Amino acid sequence: MSNKTYRTSTEEETKSVAAEFASTLNGGDVVFLSGDLGSGKTTFVRGVAEMFGFKEPVRSPSFTIVNRYPVENSTVKRILHVDFYRLDDPSEIVPLALEEEVGRPDTVTFIEWPEKAEGRISEASQYIVFVADGDTRTITLLVPPRD
Repeated sequence: MSNKTYRTSTEEETKSVAAEFASTLNGGDVVFLSGDLGSGKTTFVRGVAEMFGFKEPVRSPSFTIVNRYPVENSTVKRILHVDFYRLDDPSEIVPLALEEEVGRPDTVTFIEWPEKAEGRISEASQYIVFVADGDTRTITLLVPPRD
């Protein structure tokens, strides 16, 4: 799979790109989401969660840091949505005990603001960059090289 770029101008378009992306995910995947506030990261996760059958509201975990969404899928049973935006120091990650959840074979993890973790979280299997320019969002799926 190679890098792909999408341009969206509505929440529905962003969620459609997310649903397409969701079909490529497997349990254990860790996806880093990079982009400014309001660039579409949570909307993207909402689209993935909806594609996996999650019916409740998907909200930004900016204040809670971690949201968990149980889903009914043959291989993925939970989406872990993490947002490190409000962390002042990477040591604040330790009490979250994420190492017990990130990378589990029945879980897909999305991490917003991964750069704030400074290597305290597992490597990403995929990396997505979001750029907002007015009403347009550019979503770039970056696929890291496989060993």
